Amino acid sequence: MLNSNSDKDDLIRLSALLSKRGIASRRKAEELMVEGRVLVNGQPVRELGTKVDPATAIIEVDGQKVQRQQKHIYLALNKPPGVLSTFVKDKERGATLQTLIPLKQRLFSAGRLDRASSGLLILTSDGDWANFVMHPRYEKEKEYLVRFKGMRPTPAAKMMQGASFREEGREFTCEGAEPVGSYVRIILTEGRKNHIRRLGDSVDLTVKELVRVRIGEVQLGSLKPGGYRKLSTQEVESFRK
Repeated sequence: MLNSNSDKDDLIRLSALLSKRGIASRRKAEELMVEGRVLVNGQPVRELGTKVDPATAIIEVDGQKVQRQQKHIYLALNKPPGVLSTFVKDKERGATLQTLIPLKQRLFSAGRLDRASSGLLILTSDGDWANFVMHPRYEKEKEYLVRFKGMRPTPAAKMMQGASFREEGREFTCEGAEPVGSYVRIILTEGRKNHIRRLGDSVDLTVKELVRVRIGEVQLGSLKPGGYRKLSTQEVESFRK
């Protein structure tokens, strides 16, 4: 897989290179490798830790050639309900982010919202930067406005303060909930799949509507459903702090 004429200092882990070129996060890139979906110079590479020369390696993912690094893109999107948080086509499950973002450069979502939820998604071609957005060690707040079926905001907020669920030997609790108008505002710094819905289930509350309105310093603001905008330089750099 490696070019024998390459200096070892020029080599880079394949998963890191895929991340830099906006294909996926490093962890997801490793999953793609193990599944045999990544080819280097026409051969599948499944061994994690494999290094390649970024100047000469011809890389393909799912049959598509990975282009040399372009200027990175950083976007904020207001995901409507019913849209999957992926750019991978899924005829059985319906609309994906491809239907909303008519860009040729490959992007992925730095974090997800489930199909029924709506609100702020951050999309990027920069896999390394996306790690600052997603990884819990950076403790970037994610703010949600939630409505629960058959329950007013004030009592619902009180019930959510005692909500919890267990996963992988850890207990996850509601870090804070307060009524805001007709919604309950909930802020998380670490999110698991269906996190707020599972918290609600633990205290017999069913989510009726869930909207993410903020990630770190990036606000959903007045973006219309399906609309997107470029992040400012200040917003991009705020995640590196």
